[in-house]
Amino acid sequence: MKKLIILMAMIPLFMAGAARAEEQMAYVIKVTPTLAYLDVGEAVGAMVGANYTILREDGDDWVMVGKVQLVRVDDHFSIGEIVEIAEGETIEVLYRAVARWEWEGMGSMSEQGVARSRSMVGRRSFHLLAGADWGGNAQLSYDPFTTILTDTKSGTAWSLGLRLGQAVAERWRLNLTYRIGKGEDVTQLAIEADVHWVPRGCDQAGVYFGGGVGVQQLSWDPPGNNTGSANKSGFNFTFGVQAPETMNLVFEVGYQKVIKFDDMIDLSNVRTYLGFGRRF
Repeated sequence: MKKLIILMAMIPLFMAGAARAEEQMAYVIKVTPTLAYLDVGEAVGAMVGANYTILREDGDDWVMVGKVQLVRVDDHFSIGEIVEIAEGETIEVLYRAVARWEWEGMGSMSEQGVARSRSMVGRRSFHLLAGADWGGNAQLSYDPFTTILTDTKSGTAWSLGLRLGQAVAERWRLNLTYRIGKGEDVTQLAIEADVHWVPRGCDQAGVYFGGGVGVQQLSWDPPGNNTGSANKSGFNFTFGVQAPETMNLVFEVGYQKVIKFDDMIDLSNVRTYLGFGRRF
């Protein structure tokens, strides 16, 4: 009981200390690729060589963005060399700055901020994809007199895509992908929603596995005055390798099943893609 009373008595002291620490935080007033300008100077005890931690607010928490070391100090502002950036972060104007020893002295608050700065949950990404769809029946043959479709043959379609992703857990990522594939005679526009499981974590190099569903708009140019188009649903499975630290590169192989049109035009295919992008 005595320990509980002591702990409860310490809570207001901790909260007051955190509030004072926030009041003592400086602001980032200018940023270059290698330097950060802070509105803290000799008037409040700043000195050359001092280390400052750069923070941003995330709800009720502080997230560590980076670290700077002061290389020039005037009366009311300082210039710090950026010596560390947390993965996926950038230092921006109006972010907060606090002396390193004060930040570390905030104890559990510091540990929580560091953990959150490394978390991938909620982080977004995009990829530009280029590759080929193999085996889809995109070559069409027609009867020259009746202009009726008589046969289809498999071929290769070259494809481009844009994928937007968001990490919903450390090892799970939701994606929305737009693709356009151009085969011999059939053009395929697709919108796909899928989920990736990344065993090592979304921010780590390694393999991932995925699956999802999509809607395909197929269009072709039949002879005569006829028009050819159809909307079909489908699903896909994906296996890929990612390298987040190298232009966020991905290489993936997958299978896409597309519902047949008229029991002849079957755009189901095996596909290979190479992509690059970034996280933000």
